[in-house]
This record gives sequence, structure tokens and C-alpha cells, in this order.
Amino acid sequence: MIKKLAFAIAACVLLSVGVWTYAAETKPAVKHAYIFSDIGAKCVFKMSADGNILWEYPAEQCTDIWMQKNGNILMSFTGRGGRPCGVREVSPDKKVVWEYLTKSEVWACQRLANGDTMIGEGSARQIIEVNPAGKIVKTIKIPSGGNKHMGMRHARKTAAGTYLVALLADKAVREYDATGKMIREIKVPGMAYSMVRLKNGNTVIGYRNGVIEVDPKNKVVWHLTQKDLPNIKLHWICTIQRLPNGNTIVNNWFIHKRRPDGVPFFEITPDKKVVWKAKVHKRMYDPTAIQILDVKDISLR
Repeated sequence: MIKKLAFAIAACVLLSVGVWTYAAETKPAVKHAYIFSDIGAKCVFKMSADGNILWEYPAEQCTDIWMQKNGNILMSFTGRGGRPCGVREVSPDKKVVWEYLTKSEVWACQRLANGDTMIGEGSARQIIEVNPAGKIVKTIKIPSGGNKHMGMRHARKTAAGTYLVALLADKAVREYDATGKMIREIKVPGMAYSMVRLKNGNTVIGYRNGVIEVDPKNKVVWHLTQKDLPNIKLHWICTIQRLPNGNTIVNNWFIHKRRPDGVPFFEITPDKKVVWKAKVHKRMYDPTAIQILDVKDISLR
């Protein structure tokens, strides 16, 4: 009787372990549909969760993209050699429905709640807001160190009406009020490229060598660096996106070089576990901006 009972218990243990192992092995991997821009490919691509190109549109030096609620794509572009710079909104059938042209390098754009568009004019060292008719309705001057090319990258208008600006040469994110007065500076270890203001007041910043999150008093609460990622070579962190689940999407720009074995995008948990990595598609060269399309609230980036 004792032998039979022991055998039954052992069988149950083995069965339960087998079920658990099977469940763990068959747990679906994280997948994401996304849109991204690529400087080397001179194009914006929309990708399926299985890694296939669903849509594409030519864009030179595009470093900021937004999928709008109506399916249109808002994108920045910066031409070289006197070619146009600006911001363009393109419909799914590839018609230009709105465009603003400028002589300044443009590295950032954002559609505002009132329908106007915020544009970061890097070489002009200013942020402008442009209405649907193409008229500039607001200008905020953004002083910066370095030459005009090494100044501003991404800029964002916050829900509070302030402006966040990432500055390369100054290795800082600065915040300006509605009048253009600087009200805060967040210094980072490398050249700052992008930032996200979270709903809890924290600010997440992508810089040359990593991602850092600070609280409203500039205290570091989370920091991702190369030492945390032994299996992913970091090159230059451009766009970042904080997901509702607390994970962070990181765009790892290849700095004007195609790296077939590199990781252009990945998702990482607060405890620094990588749960998703995008493969380098044959059409990719050096992706510079990403938006995960699984996220409904596009204000999170």
C-alpha cells in the first residue's frame, strides 16, 4: 500500500512538472507591430508583428514619426545639399495631406491636441508651432552649445504646456515654460537624443550610451547601460517609448552603418530583462525612430 501511494505521488509530481514545462515552452513569444524610420534606407516602414513590411514611404533623414489616430503618418525630414527640410503628413494611400517646409534641419515633430504641429528646427535653434494652414503661431528660441548640427534633437510639448528638448552637445534635457523661459535642466552621461515625460512626473531620457529615468527632483530612479546588456551591443539610443506595462522600448541606432547582426529595437522590463528583440530586416540600414503600434495611447512617447 505504501509503495502504491509513493508511486502515485511520484506520478503526480512528474505529471505536474511535465505540464508546467510544456506550458512554459509553449508560452507565446512577445511580438510587436511597429513603424520606424531609417536614415540609411531613406524610408519609413510599417512592419507586421511577424517582421514583414506592410507599408513604406520615402523620407530623407527622418528621425521622428507618429502614427495618427486616423492612420496617417506624421514624419520629419531633413534634406542635404539644399534639398527641402520639414514635416509631412502622409495618408495610408501615400497622399501628402499636410506639409511644412523650412531651410532648417528638422529632427522633431509632434501633432498637438489643438491640431497644430510642433516642429523642432535644430539648425535654427528654435521650436515652432504651426497651424493647419501652415502659419507659425508660436516660436520658442532654444540656445545650445556646439555647432548648429549638434544642437537639438527630439523635442516634446508636455501635457502641462511646457517643452522638453534634448541637446546633443550640452548632454542635457532642458525644459522651457510657455514663454520660453528655461525652468529645468537634466544633465545626462552622454549626448541626449530623446525623452518621455511620464504621467507620474518622471522623465525617461535616451542618450548616446543608455537610457536614464529621473524623478521630478532629478534623482535617478532607473538607468540602463551597456553593462546591463551583455548580449546586445549598444550604439546610440535614439527613440524610446515607455509601454503601459512598465517596459521600455529602446531604439538602438547603428550610427550611419548597417549592422546585420545588431539589434535595432528591443523591449526591456524594469528589472532589465529583454523580452523582445527585432531582427535586422534586409531593407534596414540604420533605424532612428520607432513607434510600437500595439499601444493605443500614442502620447506615451
